[in-house]
Amino acid sequence: MRSPQDSKVKFPANLSAGQKGPMLAALYQSTFPQLTAVAAGVLGRQEGAEDVVQLAASIALSKKTQFESEASFLAWMYSAVRNCALNERRKRTRRRTFATDPSNLQLIDNEPNTADTKSVDPSSGELATDQTAFEDYLLAALQDLSEEARCCLLLRTVHELSYAEIAEILLIPQGTAMSHVHRSRQLLRKQLSSKKETT
Repeated sequence: MRSPQDSKVKFPANLSAGQKGPMLAALYQSTFPQLTAVAAGVLGRQEGAEDVVQLAASIALSKKTQFESEASFLAWMYSAVRNCALNERRKRTRRRTFATDPSNLQLIDNEPNTADTKSVDPSSGELATDQTAFEDYLLAALQDLSEEARCCLLLRTVHELSYAEIAEILLIPQGTAMSHVHRSRQLLRKQLSSKKETT
């Protein structure tokens, strides 16, 4: 899932804004998976991440004259994606409502509890066909990570980026990216193994 090292493409100094547009659009398409991972990391879930990236791209491309030829495209887009994702997360927090209608509460009470299902056979360690509970545990464990740590982990494990690339995208030192990935893996391992023991 790696994209080519095109985020460091340098545009000729005399390139007009009209010529920059198609080049930036091509770079956007090639870096879309990494940008989506960043958005998912900030939002804390995959749902809505692609929408955030598309919104950030439309905003960034409308300001293409501000993109400097020597700058990293990925770092420029990362800041746009992060800002849009933070705004979306704030909106979602403000919109959050609770079901107070007794008929809605009745519907919620009648739903099956997926947390009670065992997704791992303790004797063999094999995953069950229905992995809903395991996925819920994993998502809950990811929520316990900081936004930056979650982004580092997703970019490293899902998109197989190098620590140098992660550092460039997130504008952090390479050692910090390595530390976030290492600690995040340890935390997830600990949380998921303790969850397995309680099921």
